[in-house]
Amino acid sequence: MKKRKAFEQLLQELRGLPPDKLADWERRLDLQLSVWEIRNLRGIFYRYHDDQHIGQKRRELYADEHPGVDMKAIRRARLLPVVDSLEGNTLIHPLLTPIIRVNRENDKARAVFTSFGYEGLSIHREPPMAIWSMGYIPGGHIRQNGEWRILYGEWQRTVKADREKGWVHDMQRSNCRPKLTKEEDRKYLGQYAYRKEESRKPVPAYPDENTWEEYPDEMDTAWIHRNLEDRRDDGV
Repeated sequence: MKKRKAFEQLLQELRGLPPDKLADWERRLDLQLSVWEIRNLRGIFYRYHDDQHIGQKRRELYADEHPGVDMKAIRRARLLPVVDSLEGNTLIHPLLTPIIRVNRENDKARAVFTSFGYEGLSIHREPPMAIWSMGYIPGGHIRQNGEWRILYGEWQRTVKADREKGWVHDMQRSNCRPKLTKEEDRKYLGQYAYRKEESRKPVPAYPDENTWEEYPDEMDTAWIHRNLEDRRDDGV
């Protein structure tokens, strides 16, 4: 009863607002809904980051009408074989601590999510091993026909730690995909995913409040590494 009275009082106050104030509240509410929708969009996208689906591009989640999105490449990627996963391995990458910036027109957004997970090595190349990885997902989003879609942005590793014993016990495959040949495996993740000399990517910058003024083009990814660009030659 108390909640209903409070709600009715709020409605009364809203009805009494001048048109400009009411429009401002509507804009703020729409921005909040956009943030919620973008979080759900990315959550659905990485729901498929497991040993049965890894490598599959979720076509229906992309801005397929945008000229900057290569839908032909996305369709081709769904036909490619993926690296075999190992027993004792999880590829679930939960999304944490999102930082999302929507533009004033509420039709473009940038975001950075934190993500971590365990991953296994290629059965054709390495002894049993698992990798604990910490990474980030910097990406761009756009409203297409009123619905938020992904423009770009994939998970990238920033921290890696090997777990050679006690996690993966043997080379038993844990998925049900057709077996890969060595050539097929090396064409995908097996050729470079976990080399010790692999260069990890830098931690991406978060999109700040000026991101759309400084980088107005929605396909411009320079904002992701602006924290590196700002460094002087002397390292400061």
